[in-house]
Formats: sequence, C-alpha cells, structure tokens
Amino acid sequence: MNNNFAEEYEIRKTIEAAYQLGQSKGDQAMIEAAQTSMKQFNEMMVQKGETYCTVYKLYTEAQVRGNAYLDLRENIWDRDVKALIDAFREYGIDHLTFSSGWTSTVETAWLFLQNGCKLEGMVELHGDPKFSFTAGELEYETVHGYLFSVK
Repeated sequence: MNNNFAEEYEIRKTIEAAYQLGQSKGDQAMIEAAQTSMKQFNEMMVQKGETYCTVYKLYTEAQVRGNAYLDLRENIWDRDVKALIDAFREYGIDHLTFSSGWTSTVETAWLFLQNGCKLEGMVELHGDPKFSFTAGELEYETVHGYLFSVK
C-alpha cells in the first residue's frame, strides 16, 4: 500500500487512550499533552491533503466497524467517482465495498466499472452502530454491499 493509514490509525488510538487515561486520573497535564499531540496529528494530516484525509477517514471507519474493506456508504456524486477511484489506486487500496442506499446506486456502481473497477460480488459488512440494551454495548447493524476490486 502507498499509505500510512494503519500506522496513523494506531498513533491516533494511542493519543486517544492517553487522553482517556488522563481523564480517568484527573491528570490535567496528561490531558493537555494528549490534546497537543492530537492537534499536531491533525495538522500533519491536513498537510497530506483533502483526498488523503477522505480516504483515511474511510480507513478509520472500516477499522472501527471491523470491516475488511473501505466502505462507501454515503451518497457519491457522479462527478467525484473518477477522482475517488484514482485516489484509491494512488494509495494502494485494492478493494472497496459500496453499500450506499441512496437512489441511483446502480448508476454509481456502473461508474465504478467505467473507471476500471471490477465487480466481484456482494458481501455482508458492519454498518452503523446501534446501542443494544440487551447486550449493554454498541453493536453494528449488518448491511450488504457490492465488492469491487480496484485495478
């Protein structure tokens, strides 16, 4: 992969954990250090550009939800498909899922094909989190999406 998404994700998790520890201990110095680190992290990410940050956000969402692939679950404007697929290629993303429920989803999927992606089938993945009162924790709804390879 031509990215540092996994490394950056771990850095962010470490900073968030330090902040939470500072909160639980009531340690203002630890909280402020974590806040400073997060500010520096965010500034570093902004320097990488909007497209990188967009793909990183998709990577983060996939990690949090436990999905194997980056999932496009929001409305994708037709005019943005080529740039998004090009960014996936640039950053070494070789597969994606597309689980958007918006109208014209099939037309958008067609644009993925027109931009060199290959439809490999459909998969189950984790969607939005819901609080389960019976389990007492967050659970992710099961959704379905198209699986594409990016060539």
